[in-house]
Amino acid sequence: MPLTARRLLIPFAACLAVVLVLLPAQDGAKWLAVGAGVVLLLVAGLGLTTAAGRDDRRAVRYASFVAVLTAIALLRAGIGANSGFGPLIFLPVMWAALERRRGELLAVLAGIAVVYFLPLLLGDLHGHDLASTWRGATLMLVVSTGVGFAVVGLVEHVRDEASRSQAILDAMGEGFALTSDGEIVLVNPALCAITGFAADELMGMRPPFAFWPPESREVNHALMRRIVADGGGVFEIELVRADGTRFPAEISAVPTDLGDGRRCFLNTVRDVTRLHAHEAAQRRHAEQLAAITDVIREIGHCDPLEARPTICRTALALCDGAHAVSIWEVDDDGALTTTATVPEAAAPYRIEAHAQEHGAHVVMTSGQPLFVPDARSSPHCDRRIIEHLGAASVLYMPIGDRTGVRGALALSWPEPLAAATDSDLLLVGVLAGEAAIAMQRADLLGRLDELTRTDELTGLPNRRAWDELLTHELASADRHNGSVSVAMLDLDFFKRYNDEHGHLAGDRLLRAAAAAWQSELRTSDVLARWGGEEFALMLPGCDGAGAAALVERLRGTLPDNVTFSAGVATSDGRTAPRALVDAADQALYTAKATGRDRVVVG
Repeated sequence: MPLTARRLLIPFAACLAVVLVLLPAQDGAKWLAVGAGVVLLLVAGLGLTTAAGRDDRRAVRYASFVAVLTAIALLRAGIGANSGFGPLIFLPVMWAALERRRGELLAVLAGIAVVYFLPLLLGDLHGHDLASTWRGATLMLVVSTGVGFAVVGLVEHVRDEASRSQAILDAMGEGFALTSDGEIVLVNPALCAITGFAADELMGMRPPFAFWPPESREVNHALMRRIVADGGGVFEIELVRADGTRFPAEISAVPTDLGDGRRCFLNTVRDVTRLHAHEAAQRRHAEQLAAITDVIREIGHCDPLEARPTICRTALALCDGAHAVSIWEVDDDGALTTTATVPEAAAPYRIEAHAQEHGAHVVMTSGQPLFVPDARSSPHCDRRIIEHLGAASVLYMPIGDRTGVRGALALSWPEPLAAATDSDLLLVGVLAGEAAIAMQRADLLGRLDELTRTDELTGLPNRRAWDELLTHELASADRHNGSVSVAMLDLDFFKRYNDEHGHLAGDRLLRAAAAAWQSELRTSDVLARWGGEEFALMLPGCDGAGAAALVERLRGTLPDNVTFSAGVATSDGRTAPRALVDAADQALYTAKATGRDRVVVG
């Protein structure tokens, strides 16, 4: 017999027991009627119990109601109207009201009217006062009607509240379980979806629960006992689904009182797999931001002359497992050449301009990164370089900004990879963007440095560059017991030449002198423009006589029969640069003073 039917049968059984106990013991009762009434009560109770909650047994319920009313009428007839069994009339009223069957309730009320008013209409008073009997019958009908419809309203309100609560439970995205003394007595669909167990499998389950991993059941049981002792709490454990998959879950246990004295807990279960994944992603994002900040700081603050090696070292530090990196840039003839490598190569690598399938060519053309999982068999990689590096997979990243692509960054891994990670692509992409700025800055500073050391008119080293070169050469001569000669050369009557031919012609003469003299000098000699029409010549390994002979060879190389005067001074490496230049300058002054167009050795 279903649980609901058993619960409904209990009140009827109790009432029947009370009826039997309260039957009068004196003679005069119509025991046949009384017995029939008791039997009908028992039959009515069984009928209503079996028909409870079932719409297809409406006839059984009506027959049971008729049986109850007939039983009450028989008891009243068998013992008397004042037998005290009148309140039994509320049994069918409450039954119909509790099931919210208004039509059946009206039928029961009509039956009550028949039971109470029909004897009055037939005059069957058995010596009772007419007024009091009518009053009692009317009150019984009115009270039954009021109680019946009040109970119907109350039941509908309770069921509406229960429906709303159930709807809320069903709509919850989090799992919900109500436990009573450790037993699961209520669950929602979300918990079934989370655990993979059906509701009927979960209901009635007791510790150790089936969704606890076998190896942690003792630990979880101890945790559960502690939570009960502490009066609830929030904790995180691993659970296992019906299909065997595992997941982290956060459980919030809150004690509650259902009013029946049992210790109950409302348990909210959340699958925190996505939360953990989100937290891990946030950590990775924070690490990436920190790495990007480090990249920007490292590249932005590095020595411009060290920009390219710094870019390579930073790239290796960013990508786990990468073992080599290089920067590729286009040479003057269109070929690709490495301008920095880590580890440092003995000589730059070179890819000819016609090798357009090479990864560096591809990314510089497309502006998009290229990952090569199998570098040894790919046309995007040079086999000679790959074998030398021992590379299995390569990532090519274009180095460029809004102005265009200026190079390619190539990272290689010794073990084959299926694909580059999003983190590697992001970080190397940021690095490549910063690299473009750093390389452009380095090139501009290099060009600026070159301009500050070069005479703009003649292309010769200027006075600043000369000072550095002379200092370096004198130090070298001192270490190797060598000698260095310096000659100061000055064009004769240059001002007059300018006045006669114009300043543009004078500039052409200066350029012609620089070019003519450079063609006659050794590769180790350094010619610089000292200022105006004066030039400085450094001659390593030459004594005074040798220097004078070399300068004499420069005679007759100037256009328009222009001549020059020269002063020569020689050092053994221990003379200060300034003193050596002053000595040569003094010799030049002597050459000028003694008629020009000559060489004087100081």
